[in-house]
Amino acid sequence: MSEKVKFLTTFRARLILLLTSFLLITLALVFILDNWSRKRTEEAVEAHRNQVAESLNIGYYDLALAINLATQSLESERYLYDSLGPGELPRTIENIVVTEENGKVRDCTLREKIDQHIRVPVVKTFQVRSEDPLHEEDASHEHAPKTYYQPINTASGVFWIVIVTTQQSILNRVEDSSKTLTSTNKELANYRLAATTGLLVMALALAVVIGWRFTRPINKLAAAAQRVAAGELDFSVGIDRSDEVGQLAATFDEMILGLRAKIELEEKLNQSERAAVIGRLTQSVAHEIRNPLNVINLSIDHVSSKYAPEDERQRKQFTRILSSIKDEIGRLKHMVNDLLNYGRPARLTFEMIDMRELIDDTLSFVRSQADEQGVEVTFEDGEGPAEVLGDRERLKSCLSNIAINALQAMPAGGELHAWVEKSNGLVEVHISDTGIGISEEALTKIFEPYYSTKKTGFGLGLAVTKNIVEEHRGMVEVLSELDRGTTFIVRLPATADEPETEI
Repeated sequence: MSEKVKFLTTFRARLILLLTSFLLITLALVFILDNWSRKRTEEAVEAHRNQVAESLNIGYYDLALAINLATQSLESERYLYDSLGPGELPRTIENIVVTEENGKVRDCTLREKIDQHIRVPVVKTFQVRSEDPLHEEDASHEHAPKTYYQPINTASGVFWIVIVTTQQSILNRVEDSSKTLTSTNKELANYRLAATTGLLVMALALAVVIGWRFTRPINKLAAAAQRVAAGELDFSVGIDRSDEVGQLAATFDEMILGLRAKIELEEKLNQSERAAVIGRLTQSVAHEIRNPLNVINLSIDHVSSKYAPEDERQRKQFTRILSSIKDEIGRLKHMVNDLLNYGRPARLTFEMIDMRELIDDTLSFVRSQADEQGVEVTFEDGEGPAEVLGDRERLKSCLSNIAINALQAMPAGGELHAWVEKSNGLVEVHISDTGIGISEEALTKIFEPYYSTKKTGFGLGLAVTKNIVEEHRGMVEVLSELDRGTTFIVRLPATADEPETEI
């Protein structure tokens, strides 16, 4: 048994440690992200404030500069449109106008406005209006104008300094600053969302990893239990852990070893008992069969010499039939000898065999019985030889067993069809019938010795057939469906490495 698991190596301790570590990491990440976000927000707000203040200062500076230029023009003989070239006006100043008290333009940055009249305030005080006196006809001014009216008393009388400003550049700067602030807030919000999503994904991944690490060995144990329940014991769970699951897996492996040892012991006892029973059975059957075979063989010799027909054609047919019978008796004797030598490897005499000829001979042997039962026997003789290296008598016995079983499955008539084909270095012999078929349960047992669904016989036919095919390094396959028929497929190597006379 496994030693007791220490607490620090248990799954519970590992889970607690892992969750605690994840919680601490999460808190640290949230704290760092919050500080970083707060600093970024403060920086963005400060930048926005500075941008707004700078924009306002620029407007005041440009206004003071424009008033100074207008005041100087009162003492100068040059007009403003001459002294200020294109692009020399301050950024927020659209036009500078100097008018007389009644609004007649005395000087202006626009040449075409000289000597024209514009509307000026009645009260001679500093005023600010949202209008453009130079373009009153344009009600929708796209530059958001703001006009400053400044009265000036001079020796020559009262004059108005009219400064037409455009607020668009200031508004643009404030709007850009606001957009930057909004973008920064959105960016920080996205960072927070991404961080939160990342933490959730990490938590989900951690849960998946923990669940997978916990359920994987349990699933392996469940699969191992199913394999044991199905009778498979030649394996180990293969879980190398130091926690509770590892202890359970080690105990499970010890249980499998115990079951395997017990089943191996039972199998040895069953084999010993089976061998003893088979030995007694084969001795009894062999002695019961051998003497009648000798009598039949002698009787056939007597009939062949005593009762041969006088007609030449009938005598040949008569002799051929008796020869076939003697051949089958010889094959039966060979089988009796194999039964007597049960437990020792069979001695095979190898030769080149054309399986098309062999299956044709086999069908000729059962054709008379098939005619009596109303079974139609057909054989597709393909092109070219299909040769294998094997023992002719043993392979003929194998095919005869299959053909006889097929006839027994069609007591009320049917079709027995055979064909031979070569595929991938193999010679395949197909023998198909339209009989009663074989159930799925019986299909798994038909090649076991002494298993039979018939009321007569020992159930050795198909077991011997399988052994014969395997001795020739081949395999036999059965396809069947109840009430539809059965097909036996015998596959043998088409060539051999080197011809041998005996093994």
